[in-house]
Amino acid sequence: MRNKEYSWYMLSNASGFGAKSIHYIYENLKTNNMYINDLFDLEANELFRLFPEIGRGKLSRANFSCFPQLDADDRLYSNFEKLKSDGVTIIGLDDERYPQSVLQNMGDNAPPILYCKGYLPLLNQKGVSIVGARDVGDFEITITKSIAQKLAENGINVTSGYAKGVDTSAHLGALEAHGTTTMILSFGTNHITIKRELKDLNWEKNALFVTQFAPYEKFSGQNAMTRNKLVCAMSKAIVVIKSGPERDSSGKMSGTFDAGKSALKMGVPVFVLSPQVLKPAPQGNIDLIKLGGIEFSNGMDIVKFFDEHPEQELVTANGQTDPKPTDKKETINKPTKPYQTSLFD
Repeated sequence: MRNKEYSWYMLSNASGFGAKSIHYIYENLKTNNMYINDLFDLEANELFRLFPEIGRGKLSRANFSCFPQLDADDRLYSNFEKLKSDGVTIIGLDDERYPQSVLQNMGDNAPPILYCKGYLPLLNQKGVSIVGARDVGDFEITITKSIAQKLAENGINVTSGYAKGVDTSAHLGALEAHGTTTMILSFGTNHITIKRELKDLNWEKNALFVTQFAPYEKFSGQNAMTRNKLVCAMSKAIVVIKSGPERDSSGKMSGTFDAGKSALKMGVPVFVLSPQVLKPAPQGNIDLIKLGGIEFSNGMDIVKFFDEHPEQELVTANGQTDPKPTDKKETINKPTKPYQTSLFD
């Protein structure tokens, strides 16, 4: 019998099947009390009956029944075995560890498979994501690390995208405070390297790499924008340090702005560092506040927010849920001005 992880890996390697098609296959299997392993034992006529919306041509090209069994000599299985030997866990839609917030926030666009490496319990500890520009100065880096440290000290898992600048500073701040961090990648696991700044810290036990991209995929701008949706979906709040305008003078979209806007569409609270703290004031920060972002001036503002809004359930890094969600959904009132406390409190 096939290993369940391998079955998901095979399905992800079926030519022409994207997220929506895989969701459709999974839901139809579930409706028929079948499992992902069963897909590769079905004859053509049964496939056509179970998945009529996919089309005979696409199903015939996929030729699921001809996918290899567990065979060490097969190239696909050899690649799978290498992933496992590298410590990568494949989390499919039917895995109880798959983050429910991702399904709720992304629906059929949720990645059918997450490739994870590191401390797996962090996958469902929906903490706070810190995002921002890649090219930032020492002041922004200091602010980012300070905020990440405050969150970590309060038991909150810090998430970011493992890019240079704000992202790396967020991961570093959390680990330096002996907290936890989740690194959501814009490339596959084959290309993971531990950054110099993190090598001497306890990243092996306090960190988790997560990616939706196939192991061989390299970084691309498009992957980074796609990754940002997953960052938002896995978080209970987004913290924007510094964002450019939605589009610059050449028409290029800001990834940070896109992340903030995506989070707002998902109903995830977006904290935006007060533009007056940075000089010149970032246009993206100004615009995100106008769209509904919550202006803040230091890391404790975010901790206070969750204390004051119990309907925003937050799973902390120690696995505690504090506080419990209420049945009634309450309106989150956006502060008219940021707390007037010291930036590094």
